[in-house]
Formats: sequence, C-alpha cells, structure tokens
Amino acid sequence: MDTTQYAGFCDLNIDKMYDINTLSFIEKQGFQTVAINTHVEEVNVEEPKKKKKKNDPKDKKDHIPPPLEIPDKVKNNTKLKILQRVTIEFSDSSICSKLNQSENLKKYDIVAVLPKTLQAFQYACGTLDTDVITFDPLTRIPFKVSRKLYRQAVERGIFFEIMYSPAIRDSTSRRNIITTSHLYHAVGKSKNIIITSGAKDNTQVRGIYDVINLGFIFGLNNNESLEVVRNNPHRLILKAQGRRCGKHYMEVSQVGDQCENKIPKE
Repeated sequence: MDTTQYAGFCDLNIDKMYDINTLSFIEKQGFQTVAINTHVEEVNVEEPKKKKKKNDPKDKKDHIPPPLEIPDKVKNNTKLKILQRVTIEFSDSSICSKLNQSENLKKYDIVAVLPKTLQAFQYACGTLDTDVITFDPLTRIPFKVSRKLYRQAVERGIFFEIMYSPAIRDSTSRRNIITTSHLYHAVGKSKNIIITSGAKDNTQVRGIYDVINLGFIFGLNNNESLEVVRNNPHRLILKAQGRRCGKHYMEVSQVGDQCENKIPKE
C-alpha cells in the first residue's frame, strides 16, 4: 500500500452492505479515500472437536472472512482510493491466537476492534496490534474509559472512532454517540479521533462540510473537526502500513545500472 496516494478527506468506514456500484456518490460528497468495512461478530460457542485419523490433514479454520472483492469496473469508474478494513468484536485476550493464525487478516489494510469488556479494552489499549478502537453505538460503553488507558492507546498510535450514520438511523444511538464523543474529550482531549459514516447506503452519507459541522456536536473545535476527517485518517493509514510491514520498513526501487555512476579510471 503506497500511503502517498491516499490524500484528501477520508471516510474509513463504509459498510460491506453498501452498494459499491454507487461509490461515485461518496466521491461527489467531497471524499477522496474510503475503506470498505467487514464486521466480524464474536464467536462465543466453540465448535466441538472432531476425532481425526492419524494421517488426516489438519483443518485450520480462519475466523476472519476475506475482504470484499472490488471489481475492476468499479475501480475504473471512480477516482476514490479504496482500502479494506475489518472490525472484530472480542471479549478477552484469547482473540490474539485467532488473529495470529488468520491468513485473511493480512489482506486488510486497516484493523479495528470492538472490545466488549473492560479486560478486552485494556488489552486493546495496551497490547493488541490494532489500528482503531470502536464501540457499538446501539449500547452505552459497559465499562469505564480511564485517562490512563486512553493515553496508553494514543501513545501506541491507536485511534478512536466516532460513527455518525447510526445517529441518523436511531435516537438511542444518537444519544450514545454524543455521550461517547464527549467522554473522549473529557478523558483524552479528543486526541486520535476519526469520524466515519459507517454508512450502509447513500441516504446515510453526508457531505464533507456537514461532517465537519457535526464535529461541534461531538465536542470538537474547528481545527479538530478538520483533523478527524483528513489529518488523523492520514496518520492512521500510515500507522496501519507500519503495522503490516513491521516497526521499520523502507521502499527499494531500482535506479539503473550503478556501474554507470563509477568514477572512470585515468
């Protein structure tokens, strides 16, 4: 992923159910980069272990589905830069082994997690290799978000997400989203925030300046409202690239025959 090509305003959460043939509508709203999100619900019930014969090959189940395939026709009909994102629900640190064993996870550009317990939130902030922490807007956060954990996540380059489309669909979600956004302001001064739509169709997408204005409702000032849809997403994309490549990475390109640059002998 070449991060230099991802610029402009970003919406890093377009639901997988969105009709990708109408992505040009999002482009008309002023966005240049989007991420198609695949949501993975938590699997609470372990499948019963089957007895295997000695020579039977081992079946490795991938708990993460592959990303949505984007047809070339769609890519050619829009100037949008399209990324792939996965959002994974989890309740405890046992999620780590499933993620490490997943080949499909490597196919995503952005990894987000939805912690459902305080233990999961602590693990996400302090240990888990992820890019985004998000919450279900249909319910209030069922635990305390402390300054210490928020600061720990920010220091590790993790971002917190605020989705606005659920607020359009449901009054309960609207209250929860506003409460959460003001909580982020109280405990972390709204650092490392991104605003996304989470849209499932065109009716849930708003123009870029409408989204910036929503920032005031979420406790952001003018500069912060601009950062959450442009600067912060750019930093997130760069951070995600670093996660995929390792702590240190470089790009190597061939510049031609080095012999031509040698000093000729007299």
